[in-house]
Amino acid sequence: MEQKLNIAKILKEKQKNHHITIKQIDTDDHPIHVLYIHGIVDIKQIQDSIILPLSEWEHREKAPLPHAFTAEPLLQLESEKEIDQHLLNGFTLLFERDAAYAVDSAQFAYRSVQEPVSEMTLRGSRDGFIESLELNIALLRVHLRSTDLKFEEFTLGTRSFTNVSIAYMEGMANEELLRDVRNSLNAVKEDYIPDGGVVEQLIERNNYSLFPEIQETERPTKVSSSLIEGRVAIFVEGSPSVLLAPTTLNALFQQADDYNFKWIPASLIRLMRYMAAFFAVMLPSVYISLISYHHGLIPTDLAMSIAKTREGVPIPSFMEALIMQMTIEVLREAGIRLPKPIGPAVSIVGAIVLGEAAVTAGIVSPLMVIVVSFAAICSFTIPDYALSLALRTISFVMLFAAAFLGIYGLILMIFIVSIHLIHLQSFSTPYLEPFAPIYVKRWKDSLIRFKLKKGGGRIE
Repeated sequence: MEQKLNIAKILKEKQKNHHITIKQIDTDDHPIHVLYIHGIVDIKQIQDSIILPLSEWEHREKAPLPHAFTAEPLLQLESEKEIDQHLLNGFTLLFERDAAYAVDSAQFAYRSVQEPVSEMTLRGSRDGFIESLELNIALLRVHLRSTDLKFEEFTLGTRSFTNVSIAYMEGMANEELLRDVRNSLNAVKEDYIPDGGVVEQLIERNNYSLFPEIQETERPTKVSSSLIEGRVAIFVEGSPSVLLAPTTLNALFQQADDYNFKWIPASLIRLMRYMAAFFAVMLPSVYISLISYHHGLIPTDLAMSIAKTREGVPIPSFMEALIMQMTIEVLREAGIRLPKPIGPAVSIVGAIVLGEAAVTAGIVSPLMVIVVSFAAICSFTIPDYALSLALRTISFVMLFAAAFLGIYGLILMIFIVSIHLIHLQSFSTPYLEPFAPIYVKRWKDSLIRFKLKKGGGRIE
């Protein structure tokens, strides 16, 4: 049964908004009102495909309004919420008596498709997602041409409506996972959803964890590969990043180039990435614990060399490392916020100048500069920025543990972080899979990327 709308009341409310254009087309029997928001619609389309057919429509007093259109699909709206949603999404509304209809006439301004800045690749496609939901879905269809690719639409936000779409491969995505994603999105009650990062935080299960439970990417090829693996992609209108659920720690270390080059060098690079992440977290704290508490573990010649470099340094080694790491984080943040032409130059030159000046002034030792700088360089090899941010935060915790308890503090923190990772789940998927719990058959694409099958399939 069709719901009766109070068209007169709705028109009176819309007339208060000066951004809404309202045009009245008089007929022999009743007027027809045309509503749209200027700036987000195609005016030429409205004139040629909506207003002109209505003006030339014969027998309009007898036939229903949808009969006036042959080319443009007409959608009947049944509530004021649907009216507001379609109007804000660039639709043109038609009011006739107590009925409301919508015609798609959206024309939003978007940037062109470009290569993602945060996910550079040496081989493979160079296209990346943009801020348009429809264009992002079209990009995915270009890379994943399958009839099993399915989409479901959601609308989030109680005051500002944000369109969200989930994508999955029918028959490959787990039904329990799909149900969890649907329930998580339906539970979002925020007034305004500005970006996919907000959606990520709202649907995560463990808000106090430093580690990302949902992967973020701007590459259509990465989304395509993830969907083939049975994962679910979440598209958010206005966001160039697509969310992938579930994710694991192992997946966050993988990169597109791992599959674009031969498996032996690709595996070595992946192993190097894991080792670099370990050094980024542990190297400064291990150095602090050794020179502060466990001198006997350092070879004699090396200990004497370290003592010479620290001669004349007035502050403890812990303060040295803390000052250096804070300086690097400030320079890293400044390089991101500054304009692109000068940002990298300022961060690099700033690090060199400040490091040299600190050594010359005797505030820090040369070896401390080397240790902290190498750890900072290692953090740049982590492909996922959210994971890199989490590991950099943990490195500060490790630094404090090493300063107060030495090696014992580091071992204690390693146990705490390991227990947290073992218990952490991403949409019911263990975060350390396939290592905890152990799935030996899935180790083929974990630390080492095995060769591709010649008979089909992704990996052997």
